Amino acid sequence: MIELAWFGTATILLNIDGEKLLFDPFFRRNKKLEQPDIKEFAHVDYIFNTHSHFDHLCDVPEILVRSSAKLYVSSTAYLRLKKQKVNVAKRAIVLHYNETRNLKKCSLKVYQSQHVRNDIGIILLTALKILFTFQINKAWKLLRMHHKYLMGGSIMAFEVKANGKTILIFGSAGVDKNVKLPSGVDVLVWPFQGRSNMTKYSLPIIEKINPKVVILDHFDNAFPPVTGNVNTSKFVKVMAKKLPDIKAIVPKYKDTIKLD
Repeated sequence: MIELAWFGTATILLNIDGEKLLFDPFFRRNKKLEQPDIKEFAHVDYIFNTHSHFDHLCDVPEILVRSSAKLYVSSTAYLRLKKQKVNVAKRAIVLHYNETRNLKKCSLKVYQSQHVRNDIGIILLTALKILFTFQINKAWKLLRMHHKYLMGGSIMAFEVKANGKTILIFGSAGVDKNVKLPSGVDVLVWPFQGRSNMTKYSLPIIEKINPKVVILDHFDNAFPPVTGNVNTSKFVKVMAKKLPDIKAIVPKYKDTIKLD
């Protein structure tokens, strides 16, 4: 039994025969959106972090306090948490590119990835939104938070194998062209934010990976005014037309998707 649930932003919870893997947990800063109770994650077995931006890492310490989970991070994220006096020495394991970790119910391989590069269109739209909604102070606070959680040089994608299924999870929609990613996977979890042309940008990458199913995340307005709701309907329509053999899913908050 493999189940996937989306808890907002890039937060994905995989339940594999009772073993719970949590990826990039983040409690959204938009009060208009649902936020999970910390109790939702009190019984997770493992936490995996793709990169050290604040919307992927800053809420990890709170979950560590309330769970017995092991944390798997890059060396950059490890140092970010250590600087904040988090007891990473006993709770965290540093991951490296191309290594495989065998857990009780699954195996997990680490791939080198990249962060999506914001194009000029999304930068201008964000700047205009901040100015015209008079949220400069709020944007400045988010910028300060971002500065505390700079990415450094480490960003990872994770390939999870269990029960004859392969699930490929990205934390950001950037792909290192020098890295050979697995193709023909069963499920691709794909972040859908960061560019003004996400559909056009994503399609050739998805076509190359060629999953049976693509599940979007990170499309929500998690911390306005820097983020915005990304319209996913165009993506679904274009996928149905150009890549009809790949099922596209836009998950609803906290709904369970059965993967086997």
